[in-house]
Amino acid sequence: MNAIAGILFQLGATLTFAIMSALVRAVADDVPSGEIVFARSFLGLLPVVVWLAWRGELRSALVTRSPFGHVVRGTVGVGAMWAGFAALAFIPLAEAVAITYVTPLVAVVLAALLLRERVPNYRWCAVAVGFLGILIMLWPAFSPNDLRTEGVLIGVGFALAGAVGAGFAVTQVRRLTQTETTGAIVFYFSSVASVAGLATAPFGWTLPSWREGLALASIGIAGGLGQIFLTAANRHAPASVVAPFNYATLLWAVMFGAIFFHEWPHPLMFCGAALVVAAGAGLAWREHRRAPRTVP
Repeated sequence: MNAIAGILFQLGATLTFAIMSALVRAVADDVPSGEIVFARSFLGLLPVVVWLAWRGELRSALVTRSPFGHVVRGTVGVGAMWAGFAALAFIPLAEAVAITYVTPLVAVVLAALLLRERVPNYRWCAVAVGFLGILIMLWPAFSPNDLRTEGVLIGVGFALAGAVGAGFAVTQVRRLTQTETTGAIVFYFSSVASVAGLATAPFGWTLPSWREGLALASIGIAGGLGQIFLTAANRHAPASVVAPFNYATLLWAVMFGAIFFHEWPHPLMFCGAALVVAAGAGLAWREHRRAPRTVP
């Protein structure tokens, strides 16, 4: 274990995912979401395949004992991805990223409902605090000014749907880890998402300009590299150490939104995001304290 390396890889993942989201935001008005999903998934396979081959894990990544489980995880995950990308066409980058932080809290609820897990009281407290933060973040969207702004509520709805869908996907991943390798989970998700994205081609794909094409290629590469960095982070350090640094994505998103899109988040967004971050980080810390210690 190397905590410093794990943290650096986690920060690298947050940066690449923020770059991916900013690029999606840049082309979302002109390129259909299904086309973006395909680019993200298919081109994202390239760095993943190279990485698996370099580690000598490509063959094992093709082996699966649960093909139907991968289809379910891929279908739910691609729906969440599509909703998240669609949200970026309607609401600011930082706001869309902040809403995604509800995903681990949704996963706690779904673990109780779908996996029949016993959920301790501290997890329910974290969920309550996190959802309070989400309500505070969304409060400006229900003000009279924003209600007159076309598409704001649509964007918020897409972002929430993406976060809930990602929570379902996390729950399914927990099932798959019982029989599948990390490489197989990443490879088959990207494969299913590529097919799902390609299936939307008859519904109005556009021929991208060279700038849009470069952005789509970069979205795929950034997404693939983000997955590699995320996996490497969890190889080098426990999840309880690296998970809190996942919230650095919001800092990148605020910076990119201000520089490239002249978007300035509402102060309440920061207040709500602070509660969500506190709930998620506190949950990760408490899980670390609760985990059994290995006696040498």
